[in-house]
Amino acid sequence: MTGPLPPEVSLSALGPRTRIGTGGQGTVYALTEDPRWVYKEYATRFVDDVDVTTLNRFVRLAAAAGPDAETLLGLAAWPTAIVRKEGVVRGFLMPRVPDRFRVRIQLPRGPDTVLAQVQYLLNSDDYLLDRGLHIDDRTRLELLRDTGEALTLLHRLGICVGDLSPNNLLFSLDSRPRCYFIDCDAMRLDGDSVLAQAETPEWHVPDADAEELATPATDAYKFGLLAVRLFAGDQQTRDPQAARTRLDRQLVTLAARSLDPAPHLRPAPQQWSDALERSIRRTPPTPPPRRAAPPTGPEPTRPAAARADPVRPVVPAPAVAGSRPTGRGWGLAVAALAAVAVLAGLLSGNDDSPGSPYPTRPVLPTGLLGQPSYPPLPTGIPGLTRPTGGAAGATRYPDLPLRTTLDLRELIPLTRVCLFTDVRVGTGLDRRSTRTKSSVTAVRGFLCGINTDEPDLDDRSRTQLARAATLTKNGPFPVATIIGIRTATGGPQVNVVFDPDGDGSSSGCWRSRLSLVTDDDGYHVGSLSAPTRSYCP
Repeated sequence: MTGPLPPEVSLSALGPRTRIGTGGQGTVYALTEDPRWVYKEYATRFVDDVDVTTLNRFVRLAAAAGPDAETLLGLAAWPTAIVRKEGVVRGFLMPRVPDRFRVRIQLPRGPDTVLAQVQYLLNSDDYLLDRGLHIDDRTRLELLRDTGEALTLLHRLGICVGDLSPNNLLFSLDSRPRCYFIDCDAMRLDGDSVLAQAETPEWHVPDADAEELATPATDAYKFGLLAVRLFAGDQQTRDPQAARTRLDRQLVTLAARSLDPAPHLRPAPQQWSDALERSIRRTPPTPPPRRAAPPTGPEPTRPAAARADPVRPVVPAPAVAGSRPTGRGWGLAVAALAAVAVLAGLLSGNDDSPGSPYPTRPVLPTGLLGQPSYPPLPTGIPGLTRPTGGAAGATRYPDLPLRTTLDLRELIPLTRVCLFTDVRVGTGLDRRSTRTKSSVTAVRGFLCGINTDEPDLDDRSRTQLARAATLTKNGPFPVATIIGIRTATGGPQVNVVFDPDGDGSSSGCWRSRLSLVTDDDGYHVGSLSAPTRSYCP
């Protein structure tokens, strides 16, 4: 499918479907009438938390023409169409996992065909033999090489995996080992997430309070962790020396650097390429060993519940810091209104004039032999439409009919930046919900604060004040648009785009995620993520 806009389809147009899996975020269904595609439906409690704008961008990336989009669909179950029910986004379509990423293994309950999750490979040789799996060191190296190449492509496209774990990564041992990513809506695209980021237990970065999730640096850390555990046959070790008997010295050194607590010191996956190629050439394939004993190995740990109980959200919870400014920004508004009233009285007594209201993935180093082909996007599904977008809902202050020819916005800067601002609610969000209305109030107070260099924050740490200062320096912002609201411990997290022009231009906006907290006065901003450049909504 061509065109700049993502495809959308009504849930009723999907036809009969069969449930094939359930996770912490929702349920996956196979489409009876078109088995090439599956539908992921978000659980009810997550529907309001979905960042619809970001999900649209995920879909547009897959719909783009060129080799990059084709390769992306060859290595990941990437969202390809948004599914709505009565106008509300309930989930998305994605390709069904290819059969070669399923494996027949011997489980204690008997033989079964399952998704070939990499977690099965992070065990001892005896365990693999008992399960009927044969993977030698050359195969491990080739799988690691393919995963590194895939990460290199994803990073070039602006995608960070984030929760890179053996639950979300599949393998295929046909001809040349391949990897395949699932749970792609949990990834991050150009710094934005569809839902709050989470980490699988035992696959978290070393300092969860200091490091942002889903960055190239966190992917580099977990790639190193995968290398160590793949060759150590251990699902929990973080010691690179545990793999030294099977992994050559240069790769052990790369793994140690990847696990460095300092994010900027970790080598990117592509920096492993030459060392992996040399090691592959030096490592011959080995035949499968004979079974030496009856099955004894325990099942691998399956921490699949991590999605429902994340280690932490992307934005750290507000820290307990010094006292907050009294009134959380409302004092500024009251002062501004009082100033307006006083000035209006003075002007009305001294001015008789009538007033007026204010108004292409390149070929990878080793190629992608046997690349699976995928069908075109499901254009034949009845009801498939392209959204044309719409004006964001807005809550505006009424015009002020002061009888004066003077511009109060020039005489009183506080009036200009606080009263003449607009907090809008993006499409796809429920503007009528109490949570949305309360979030608008909190964002309005914060917007007033950063525009007057008085940020309204619970966390007054140096880091938080520096982040607010970035917005102040690039403001004032006449418009802020809420494009996503997510449930999080302590209060919602609100994705906000700050527009310095107020006209929705194509670029030049700034984006941040505000972490809200609540007390008797309602929601207010506790902390914010580092502001980044963003396209305007």
